[in-house]
Amino acid sequence: MISDTLVHLLRDNYLEAKIRGKKSFLLQRQQLLSLAEIPTLSDIVAALADGPYGSELSKLQEVSSAVETERAIQRGFASSVNNLVSGSKGNVRQFLLEYVRRFDAYDLATLVMFKSQGKTWEEFSTARQPLGGVREGQLRRLYMMDDLRESVRIIGDKTLEERTGDIDLEEMPPEKAALVRDIFTGWGEERFYNYVVKRLHGRDRSSCLPIVGATVDLLNLSIVLRSKLIGVSNIEEHLVPVHWRLDKQSIGRLLATTDLDETLEKAGSLTQYSRLMANARQRHEETKSLAFLEMDVKRYLVGQARRIFLGFPYTIGVVLAFLIFKENEARGLAAVISGVASGLKPDQVKALITV
Repeated sequence: MISDTLVHLLRDNYLEAKIRGKKSFLLQRQQLLSLAEIPTLSDIVAALADGPYGSELSKLQEVSSAVETERAIQRGFASSVNNLVSGSKGNVRQFLLEYVRRFDAYDLATLVMFKSQGKTWEEFSTARQPLGGVREGQLRRLYMMDDLRESVRIIGDKTLEERTGDIDLEEMPPEKAALVRDIFTGWGEERFYNYVVKRLHGRDRSSCLPIVGATVDLLNLSIVLRSKLIGVSNIEEHLVPVHWRLDKQSIGRLLATTDLDETLEKAGSLTQYSRLMANARQRHEETKSLAFLEMDVKRYLVGQARRIFLGFPYTIGVVLAFLIFKENEARGLAAVISGVASGLKPDQVKALITV
């Protein structure tokens, strides 16, 4: 661990100092809540003009839509990440490239869902991630293909094909689409998790695991719950075959339940994630949806990032923690923009913020 620390001090001190400086410019929760009080999209854009998203937002026309504004926020996030990549070297650079690679899975999930809903290429192109590594030309060709399964095979791999083999990708109501999205995302996060476990060492690995490990665990938990909700059989075939704290025995107890209510009850007693899942059954009964889980998981990961940032400063985990903050900030801004544009009341918009 001493040698790891010396390497960071010699090679990455500038980057880590840069990250700590960038963290001071992140929007705080109260700032996001204040933005939710602003009644018009143009006033929100004006309020963000002097911040890190100002450069992208300044390119918008006065009559730009909420979708175009959200896209500018996403480009601002991508620009921040690419700036870190260009200023990094060695293990940190490779780590950042592996982090960016995750977004290919997000794009593939969005492509499959939009195609199944009969949406146009133009609608998909505004929803895809600016950080995705797949070239736009290739994505366009995939989008024009009639066979969704073939698109998965080309951009994904044999593993992803197998995990979605018994799911009809042509007909996806909301709950089924959410399950497919989690399966695709799990495929992307598994690659990132394996990189951290197999390629990083010492404090670098241990500082990242509270985020990358929990992400894989909670995706598997989500896949089990969504599968129970819509009555999918052979749930194990859809799971990510790696785990951090949510071991096979715990997953096995969840799989052995007879219905969603029992599964939520069991999930609430998981020692690994008891605080996160303690009231899961009650919240599902109140909302008749599993949407609350996505918000809770995001809050959980932000909490882990906060703990990492307060810990030992010379690890790659600090880089990851900043990226979680930044990704969540962009997501929160997009939620505010979407909520205000949709005419939601301020309290409704604030409920979408996970900082």
